[in-house]
Amino acid sequence: MSASGSTVAIEFYDSGVRVSNGEQILADSPSYALIEANNILVGKSAKHQAHLRPREISTQFWADLSASSTTKHVLSHTEIALKHLEQVWDSAKCHEAAVILITSAQLNKNDLGLLLGICTKIKINVLGIACNAVLSLKQRIKNCSAVFLDLQQTKIILSELTQNETDVSIKQACRVLDYGLQNFTLNIAKIIAKQFVAKTRFDPLHSAGNEQQFYDKLSSWMKALQHKQAIECALSVDHKDYVINLERQLLITANQHLFNEIANYLNILFHNQPALTIICSANCKHVFGLHTFLAELPGCATIQLEASSLSKQALCCANEITAGGDIHFFKTLAWQTQSLAEIQFNSGSLSNLANQPTHLLVNGHAHSLQQMLYLSLEDNNTGPVITLDKTPKSICCFSTSNADTKVEIFVKGVVKINQDEVDHITSVKINDSLELRNCTSLCQLIKVVQHET
Repeated sequence: MSASGSTVAIEFYDSGVRVSNGEQILADSPSYALIEANNILVGKSAKHQAHLRPREISTQFWADLSASSTTKHVLSHTEIALKHLEQVWDSAKCHEAAVILITSAQLNKNDLGLLLGICTKIKINVLGIACNAVLSLKQRIKNCSAVFLDLQQTKIILSELTQNETDVSIKQACRVLDYGLQNFTLNIAKIIAKQFVAKTRFDPLHSAGNEQQFYDKLSSWMKALQHKQAIECALSVDHKDYVINLERQLLITANQHLFNEIANYLNILFHNQPALTIICSANCKHVFGLHTFLAELPGCATIQLEASSLSKQALCCANEITAGGDIHFFKTLAWQTQSLAEIQFNSGSLSNLANQPTHLLVNGHAHSLQQMLYLSLEDNNTGPVITLDKTPKSICCFSTSNADTKVEIFVKGVVKINQDEVDHITSVKINDSLELRNCTSLCQLIKVVQHET
């Protein structure tokens, strides 16, 4: 089956549906649906009303086709997905083309059956189905493990790939983390909203109309900050402008704790492996700072997929996916080339992360190490005090970079780590204890890890 001209790919990526001929994207629509009494509005039009009419908005219909919406007007997800795919397929203007479907590895037989039923209803000629994870790796990478990081709306799916001499396949057991694109976006939105409140006394999340305007502009602000250290962000309400100066670093720190959780779970899966290739789904580009963080992990290398990457690979593998006449779901695909890819891995090992602390425990309170922490002693000797800025009384500070947490000493002869006096910059690990001169309180480095589903 030739992939040129007569065959396209439809990618279901949980937060949207994309149609591509491998060279260009023919249609791309976010999975938002506004459920009204006698109508379903889908795609971008529905997204622009998500914060105006939240009780009538559905976003999870592609994630679980067999369920029903939890909106005010309850409809089956299958019916909503049908309406959405109809619009996407019509806008792609390729009704005569045959189709390869691309889906998550998490879809079960029932969901796959419902998906094929929807395509049949719309008269889409489906030739085969391919798992997105196996399409993510084009050729074998020498001497490493590989994982596909599929960022979805409310979760992250980590799929380990098996590289044989002849093919790539996905292991059946996938690790699912219980946060996704919505969580990352919400964290950034909250931190920017706080800046508006602090600097202008205007709360952009106080009313539905202002909140919708805020979220409509959010993506453009983040895109601008990819290339600048700071930008002006403006909102206009009742003919009055509210303007703040937004710094790039602020957005990076907004999701640092979740970035660290991803690294911790990668360590759980691959701590015995000397090298790891992380293949990031196209959605990862929408999370500010995520790719930079993953690209700096010890012992790792990253591949960032573009919006059309999986579709292009599916069409390159069309002869294999469509062979035999019957529709199959492919979780194993042959390599398109037998040459081995050479990738540069960072020095170190993921196992280093096992000893990296996440918090400093002081007087029973855990302070996150995802920001600079300064430690000082008050004159009344009431115990150590934590501040986010350096003061004349600061005696040391803690900072975290990649897989290394360090303490920098400002005042000599005051700080002991594990009973040994230190007077220079020193790396610390979990369970290390700090003693301060003439202070009975201990400070301890600890790790706090959330549970995955």
